[in-house]
Amino acid sequence: MNNKIYIYGEISLFKIVKEILFDYKIAPITFDQLNNENFKNNNIILFSDKGLKKKIKKNFFLQNNTIFFIRDNKDQIEQSASQNTNFYYGRLRVKKFVDEIKTCFITKKTVLNKIEILEDKLTNIPINLSVLLTPLEKEILIFLFKNKKVKKDYLLEKIIKIKKEVETKTAESHLTRIRGKLMKIKSQIQIKTKEDVFYLDY
Repeated sequence: MNNKIYIYGEISLFKIVKEILFDYKIAPITFDQLNNENFKNNNIILFSDKGLKKKIKKNFFLQNNTIFFIRDNKDQIEQSASQNTNFYYGRLRVKKFVDEIKTCFITKKTVLNKIEILEDKLTNIPINLSVLLTPLEKEILIFLFKNKKVKKDYLLEKIIKIKKEVETKTAESHLTRIRGKLMKIKSQIQIKTKEDVFYLDY
């Protein structure tokens, strides 16, 4: 699974979060990126006051998995219209903070061209047709949904976790099964190959 998290907030908070969430790749995000319509299907943590929500376009919360920590003393959780966003007020213990990050970012959906990945299901939304994904198939497909392409070496070493020097058809085997599941739900998304790069065509 793609474990990159974007952080919007003060530099001091960014450094603290980077130390706490050492299992994740942490990157800063600017206000301009928050309002960029092409910035989607990302995991984002916002640290700010309530006013920031009004300055961000609604589509941002619909298209990204977001946790918004609001600096307020209210000990409550606000329910958002978007199922991709969780709002928290006040302080959280470190363990609770980490648990919320993992829960929110692992269970939220990823969508591309009306095809949704949610938990262990791959669904064609308009016709409500679904298939089950293995954890590894899900991780590969989420990476492709987010990045649109992946080099074979990266897929083998970073996602499948085997050395690229090992002669194997493992990558092709996994992608063949994923292609079959995309066809089963009548998706227009195709996984194609050019040299040592796998990429999406849709």
